[in-house]
Amino acid sequence: MTKRLNFTIGSDAGGYKSIEITIDGGSATYKILRGGLLNVGKKISPAMKISDEVLAELDALNIFAWEENYSAKGNVLWSLTYDDGEKFYRGRGTNFYPDEWTRFLDWLDALIPELEFVHRRRLEHVSFEYRDEKISLDREAKTFTLDKKISRHIYDLNSNNTKKFFDACQKMIDGRDVEDADLDSGSRVAVEIVRHDRTTENFETLYNENFLPGLTNFLEELHGVASDLSAEIFSPPTIDIAARQNKFIFCKVQFKGSYKHYTYRTDDETLAVGDVVDVPVGRNNDVNQARIVEIGYFDEYEAPFPIDRIKKIIGKHVGDDWENY
Repeated sequence: MTKRLNFTIGSDAGGYKSIEITIDGGSATYKILRGGLLNVGKKISPAMKISDEVLAELDALNIFAWEENYSAKGNVLWSLTYDDGEKFYRGRGTNFYPDEWTRFLDWLDALIPELEFVHRRRLEHVSFEYRDEKISLDREAKTFTLDKKISRHIYDLNSNNTKKFFDACQKMIDGRDVEDADLDSGSRVAVEIVRHDRTTENFETLYNENFLPGLTNFLEELHGVASDLSAEIFSPPTIDIAARQNKFIFCKVQFKGSYKHYTYRTDDETLAVGDVVDVPVGRNNDVNQARIVEIGYFDEYEAPFPIDRIKKIIGKHVGDDWENY
């Protein structure tokens, strides 16, 4: 029975890849309609043999059970129609994907390697090791593993969380500054990368937002997946962010007896994680004390809160009335 699959993916900025695949018995042909920014004019492949194993992989994707629409903010658009002679599926999405998405792209990439649906440098496995803890992300298994000193925690990720975390890893790695890192000047994190082409890379850099941009938010997002985990990931948090020109400084603070974090602004670049500070609280701006647990530097457009609506730290707390907790 003849199977037909039509698939398009891309964006206005990067162009679209569009193909038609016809599978008849043990052979397959495909037409490449677009290959990125160029319309390639229906390049038709010669018929090629397709194994029962490859057909079984297509069936295992369970395309007919996919939803018709997957939507999130972003500019990557995709559409798919699939007809196996008995059933028909039509679906589309924007920056959001079915759980089988990675396997689907891998299947297409194996069949039509010239279109490179999977970038050869795509991250497949990433690990970060800091002190006695290690984070490992595995794209194929869709798992996030946290190895602490005396325990191991494994969490399942759906396709969209997997893509989100690997995209965050890619941004950190692309933005890293390894050459300028004085590894004797602070705590180090060891990073191991395995790419789609099976090349590997290992490097060390400072456990520092300047050298792994986006690290703080990345760890927070992972902690959100690890719902059973009460301790910090990579604790104690010692990310010491160097001052940056024309950046707004935001501090997360924790009040005594509370597990919640609250955000304040400051202009004091000498403040550090662990400092106890005086902060205004409530409508009357009563002065209370809290400990800084995190510091971040942001441009105005990327600030987590409106600049003119966030309260500011009064200053370091003077006195010995703060007890450790």
